[in-house]
Amino acid sequence: MSRQNIRLTVQEYPVQYQGESMDEQLRNVLILYTGGTIGMIKGPRGYRPVPGFLERIVRSLPAFQDPDMPPGVTPPSRYGRRIRYEIKEYNPLLDSSNMGMDHWVRIARDIEGHYDEYDAFLVLHGTDTMAYTASALSFMLEELDKTVIVTGSQIPLSQVRNDGGDNLLDALILAGHYDIPEVCLYFRSKLLRGNRAQKLDASGLDAFDSGNFAPLAKVGIDISVRWEHVLSPTGERLRVAPITNSNVATLRLFPGITKSILDNFLRPPVQGVVLETYGAGNAPDQRVDFLRALREATERGVVIVNTTQCHRGAVAADYATGAALAEAGVTSGGDMTPEAALTKLAYLLSKGFDEARIRQLMETNLRGELTSRGSSTRFSFREKAFVNSVAKVLAATTQQEKDEIERALYPVLMCSAGGLGDLDAIRRMVDGGADLNAADYDGRTALHLAAAEGRLDVVAYLLNRGARVNVIDRWGGTPLQDAIRHTHDAIAQLLTEHGAVLRSEDAVSTMCRMAGEGNLAALRRLVDNGADPSLGDYDGRTPLHLAASEGHRDVVAYLIECGAPINVTDRWGGSPLDDAERHGHAEIADLLRSVPQANRQ
Repeated sequence: MSRQNIRLTVQEYPVQYQGESMDEQLRNVLILYTGGTIGMIKGPRGYRPVPGFLERIVRSLPAFQDPDMPPGVTPPSRYGRRIRYEIKEYNPLLDSSNMGMDHWVRIARDIEGHYDEYDAFLVLHGTDTMAYTASALSFMLEELDKTVIVTGSQIPLSQVRNDGGDNLLDALILAGHYDIPEVCLYFRSKLLRGNRAQKLDASGLDAFDSGNFAPLAKVGIDISVRWEHVLSPTGERLRVAPITNSNVATLRLFPGITKSILDNFLRPPVQGVVLETYGAGNAPDQRVDFLRALREATERGVVIVNTTQCHRGAVAADYATGAALAEAGVTSGGDMTPEAALTKLAYLLSKGFDEARIRQLMETNLRGELTSRGSSTRFSFREKAFVNSVAKVLAATTQQEKDEIERALYPVLMCSAGGLGDLDAIRRMVDGGADLNAADYDGRTALHLAAAEGRLDVVAYLLNRGARVNVIDRWGGTPLQDAIRHTHDAIAQLLTEHGAVLRSEDAVSTMCRMAGEGNLAALRRLVDNGADPSLGDYDGRTPLHLAASEGHRDVVAYLIECGAPINVTDRWGGSPLDDAERHGHAEIADLLRSVPQANRQ
């Protein structure tokens, strides 16, 4: 599910621990310090990690050490809780560019070895390969039920101005206060799913992002955890499945790549390859030698996984160039990052699965690394992690505070039930006084989520009970836009019948894009739901301009049938006919000329 938020902040809902001893209030966190910039000191040959320095400087900082408590105990947080932490320093300390698969296994084994002693774990790591380590740990730590956060910094703690202190303290607070049972990566106020994160900036402090998955939490004045995105605890015993097979590699396509390069790259001992392709998973489909090399490799058992070079988006078979890869035996990586795809491939090969099983599992969501419809990891307010978290808060509050908590949680619960299609739960909440128009932190209502997920019965119920049909979320999105985007035509029709309208500025942009891509079905859907095909974008270019320019005859014919103006000109004075002639689409030009003059405006 998307764009939902639960905000349980200390300021609004203080957690009290009446009757508990100090030991019961303490939460134990193990910090595995592997090296990286955060603990470096500048020497004659540049920055390098120095043994003992990080622990020494951390213990000297007031935020990390209560002077009235034993070493390694923080002052009470806004949450009313202290954290006891221990730092386990690796020898040798490594720059992350020196990290290898054996180091990933060591970290996983250390977590396994101390699993019963600590409530959560931090891994301090260099930034260059941090996303690889976070991804690898997410697969190796099977049945993980505790919080593991990988973090570091761009500027060492040894510098007066640094980001290491904030990143470490924020990660420690998160690990010490929340049960988030998965491997995460924390950087610059954002807690990301570890196998969704990528380093995007070599020098900026906001170095990491997750292009295809929203942050699990954001840290500001308050901490906002998106529980609906958090994986469910398994209730099983942790197991470590070590990555031991290093016969994997990544290959980034580039224009003009030769068959000899590909042949050499794919030869034994390589058993798995992540192929980083263009756009939505495209590669040259007119290169017979290129496709033959891929086919020969897959036939001899090499698992080749298709991922996009783009930070956002996913591999799809919408283009012939992408379909050609699938025909050559290449497996779709969906919206996985190359880092996640590579470590997942190594993990599956290490488990000894045959190639058919590996291909199947590469397309299966195992740890939240891959977006798949109907994923079992989606949030439900009945899930144990959420129930336990709320129960802790409700246990020691007044009735007034309980009422405030209910008002804060109902929008999220409504959105969760709407997206999951749990009509009975929605009925119970509405009958119990929940506002069916209440929006979450992102302005999303239950109607947004139900429309996006194709829950027709829920949409019908909400509309019949008076849900606002044109409600706008923080991105300007409406339930109708969600229904159209996810091709839920019956829901779009129902929303339109209840007064839903498309905002012209959003519809124009989408129509022009669909026309340029030749996506006739999507264009029909937009027009059927009230979009005006005669409108132009900020450059005055209409869908007809784009379709004529790109040579999509069927789209041009449809737009003419819809009455789209033929003589309309863009900001440069060009008409759709001009575009067709300029790009050599003679058949489309003839079609445009054949339109009677009376129908051209």
